Parts: sequence; C-alpha cells; structure tokens
Amino acid sequence: MRPQLPNTHHRAFVAGLFMLALAAPEARAQGAPVRPLGAYEAAHGVKGSEVASLITRIIERQLLTIPGVRSVHDMHVRTISSGIDQMSAHLVVTDMAEAARVLKAVQRIMAAEFNTRHVTVQVENEILQEKEKVQKT
Repeated sequence: MRPQLPNTHHRAFVAGLFMLALAAPEARAQGAPVRPLGAYEAAHGVKGSEVASLITRIIERQLLTIPGVRSVHDMHVRTISSGIDQMSAHLVVTDMAEAARVLKAVQRIMAAEFNTRHVTVQVENEILQEKEKVQKT
C-alpha cells in the first residue's frame, strides 16, 4: 500500500521536503539555477498547491543531478488516477548521444525516489530548445 500524504502534520512533511531539496548539491556544481527553499516554507504548514510546487522543485533538483542534464523545463507532475502518478518534462542535455542513458536515469530516479513509473521525457539539446521557444511565440 502506498503511503498517504499526511493530513495533519504538514510541518514535519514540509521539513522533510526541505531536507530532500538540500540533498542535491550536484545541481549547483553543474551550474543549474537553484532557488533555495525559504525558512518559512520549511517551518510552516502549506497549502496543497504549495506542497505540489515544492514536490515539483524537488523532482527538478533530483533530475539536475544526472550527469549531462543542463536544465529541466515544462515539467508536470500529477495523479492520473487513484494512486497512479505521472511525470512529464523536457530535459536539455549537453550531448544528444547520451539521451538513452539520461532517460534511463530519469526513470530510475522517479521509480526509486518518487514511486512513479509513468514517465514521459523529451530530451533536447540547446538548439532544439531554442527552436521550441520560437515556436511558442
């Protein structure tokens, strides 16, 4: 049975999220932009949408620890049915030849750390990301 999100002790839960967020210093070493969690976020109860935002940031930080991943964008994490979570994201990598290795690393992290096996990832380099930005405008 999957553990459920605590309903009454959000402070302990958020403090745990805070500790997880700090556990990815490799992201900083690779030059990835990292916004630290505020002390207020860690010490006070937060709304459900804020918890979702924190979880998304923690997942992003975990993905940034994968060697060769430069950035993560357009990430979505949601429950698609009772107890089944889904994550999708775009990852910018330094070498497209490493796409299969990066994808396997993402799948491993999502399964092991977040119990999520429904993962969709678009791997792109900076050139593809720039083309995507132009198409969005």
